[in-house]
Amino acid sequence: CHDLQRIIETSDSSAVPHPSMQVMTPRKFALALVASASLLTACGDPQLLQASLPTVLDAYTVFALTGTPAVYPSGINTYVRSTVRVDGNGNFDIAFDIDAQGHVVVYPVQKVVSSLDATRRVGLRKIAGTFEDLKIAPTGTYSDSAIVASEGDVFVVQSTRNGIGDACQYDLSPYIYTKVVVDSIAPTTRTAVVQAVLDPNCGFRSF
Repeated sequence: CHDLQRIIETSDSSAVPHPSMQVMTPRKFALALVASASLLTACGDPQLLQASLPTVLDAYTVFALTGTPAVYPSGINTYVRSTVRVDGNGNFDIAFDIDAQGHVVVYPVQKVVSSLDATRRVGLRKIAGTFEDLKIAPTGTYSDSAIVASEGDVFVVQSTRNGIGDACQYDLSPYIYTKVVVDSIAPTTRTAVVQAVLDPNCGFRSF
């Protein structure tokens, strides 16, 4: 973030310019402030900026990928806050199955639809603790592999959304974050109920 500090320092309109320095006009000063805000996000702390959209809580019932009709919703599109069917269009972020032990298996979209490009990558990360206590999505690595979850397990979805026409196409950060908890699993009906909180602001991690 040293570049941000230099921009702020050189943007100080009250400073007396050195004879060899170009005087900063009001227009340049305004542009520097915009650049400073962008660099704050680039430094990994978008929480310092003001989010424009509120977080939202939803509950979903999803069907297992195996043992249920293909037309049943086995996936969740986190950004549009909807369960969806899983097909080759990749209109979902995560898909669900139930294994022989009665656990939920969560797949990121690229593990189900291999033909997607890099703008539709989803990462998953299991979190210790409770759903209510998780206030901020962690930084660091998010796995591009499936995870196995039991009732009460919590995980965070990091969805890349910077494709053409997508939510973060013109934002500095391409990521949308959602926290999810497995409320219940019903192996006999091949269904699971999950709760999710979405932060719809690109790059923001608050729940």
